[in-house]
Amino acid sequence: CHDNAFLTGNINSLRVLKDDLAVVHISLSQHVQVNFMDLADFPGLKELDLMGTSVTGDVRDIGEGDFRTLESLNLPKGVYGGMGYEFQHISDAPDIAMAVNSFKKQRPSLLIGIWRADLSEDSPDWYG
Repeated sequence: CHDNAFLTGNINSLRVLKDDLAVVHISLSQHVQVNFMDLADFPGLKELDLMGTSVTGDVRDIGEGDFRTLESLNLPKGVYGGMGYEFQHISDAPDIAMAVNSFKKQRPSLLIGIWRADLSEDSPDWYG
């Protein structure tokens, strides 16, 4: 469901399609919830795009056996290390960068959408 502000629910309901689902593209749907890692064991998942959703999680939780067939990944800022995530401390950045780099090295053909993070203006490290 692309750009559907009225879509609601929990991504766990997709588990019934676990063995058949290849593409999950849910965007601009703030009422869709779950931890993105709940999809990590979908054997045929090739594309995962959850931008603009309330999905949470942590990119540092991605293990070597997770998302084995993934070719494209876009995670929202609610995911620790997702696109536009706001760090509270500058010192948090290296852990996220290493996690994303490690995942990319495991899957060289993986396309990760434009990735960036920001330092929160509420951060004690903010001086701007």
